[in-house]
Amino acid sequence: MNFKIFIAAFLMVSLVKAQLVTTPEFEIKSDNDIITNDIEENPPKISALPFALYSEIFGWAAGGFVGIQGLSQKNMSLYMGGLISTNGTKYGFIQFREFYLPFYPRIYIAPDILGGYFGVLNVYKDPPNSLSSTDPKLRAGSNESDKDDYIEVSGSDQWYELKFRFLLPIGHGIDQIYFSPKLENGILKSGEMGGTSWNPLESGRTFIDIKLFYRKRVSFATNGIEFALTRENTDYYVNPTRGSLQKIAFRRDFGWFDTMAPWSVIETDLRWYLPIHELLGNKNSLPKVLAFNFWTVNTLTWNSYDVVGIDEYGNSIKQYHRPPPYTGAYLGGRYHLRAYYEGRFNDRAAIYYGAEYRQIIPWNPFNLWWLTRKLDIHWLQFTLYGEIGRVAPEWKLSTLHTDMKWNVGVGIRIFMNNLILRLDNSFGKEGMYIQMFVDHAF
Repeated sequence: MNFKIFIAAFLMVSLVKAQLVTTPEFEIKSDNDIITNDIEENPPKISALPFALYSEIFGWAAGGFVGIQGLSQKNMSLYMGGLISTNGTKYGFIQFREFYLPFYPRIYIAPDILGGYFGVLNVYKDPPNSLSSTDPKLRAGSNESDKDDYIEVSGSDQWYELKFRFLLPIGHGIDQIYFSPKLENGILKSGEMGGTSWNPLESGRTFIDIKLFYRKRVSFATNGIEFALTRENTDYYVNPTRGSLQKIAFRRDFGWFDTMAPWSVIETDLRWYLPIHELLGNKNSLPKVLAFNFWTVNTLTWNSYDVVGIDEYGNSIKQYHRPPPYTGAYLGGRYHLRAYYEGRFNDRAAIYYGAEYRQIIPWNPFNLWWLTRKLDIHWLQFTLYGEIGRVAPEWKLSTLHTDMKWNVGVGIRIFMNNLILRLDNSFGKEGMYIQMFVDHAF
């Protein structure tokens, strides 16, 4: 498929935008500091975006997106959307960002609700009740598995998350509880919340995160809780140009309700952002950024199991304590190894390296017509990226760095109303993969 066709389809959509203006109210609160309340000079704003897109999972799809900024708090964003596709998929989501408790603003709450129906979905997992093979080439989803070794299913997908974030009083979190970036044409000019020092006591926002989750994709269900320590030491988390991010997390499914099995996973996510334009002495030019990502995960309970019965030959039927193939140690999809189907590789452990060059370009086709100028699309960004990684039946550096999978790609980013819209065209050993989504991959 021609990459230019998808760029044109993505850019030449019909868009509608409305503004909701209310009378802002001001209130002064005290929390060891003097804090101004949420809505100041900018009124709440509603944006509506009909779209058409192509995805290897959905096929061709059409849908709509609605974003509300500053509805009850200055930094709060509410996003809603849905789509229908040519393969029978119907999907929708609701997402909140930067919403904090009014009576204790150091606590942020981020609920996400996603759900719908997949018309066609490839699951890289052995059929239920099949005997486990010791040969990795015979196990679906392994690093050595065939790309056509999957189960084709259809059915509902329910995904609910509720994250609580406590902002620690260190770094920028000492005096600046609220993130108030000052943008000029969509580019940060002041109000950064990190990236000024490597010292966590001086720079960045550090959070203690607790996330409750439940997901059931067709018959593969899981639920549990995640504990994480996250340090966001970037200048602008929506589109970082300098700084870093560090996260270590522990996720546990206790085997409650309709879950497949209990399991435990530990994860590390490290990211770095280098402002090339500043390093070259062009601080006032359009940002050029090198972004790097290291990610690894290990399933601590992989070899644990319960005996749930006896088969006709007298062998024990074992239920292993392993997460579903769409969570845990998996590669492929929207974030890690984007040239492969979501969950294409899944096993006990995984490791991943990514590098991406991002450059905001001076040309903006949305400024050419009076209708598209109203969309507040500030800039387009061109990206080049490369990724390598692999999954393995053990977390061992020598194993994880042998026979690694790879892909390269090019992409376009659109900054609209404090949101990144992403189009990626990736190429790997198993072919080309095109997908569209929101936010940077890292």
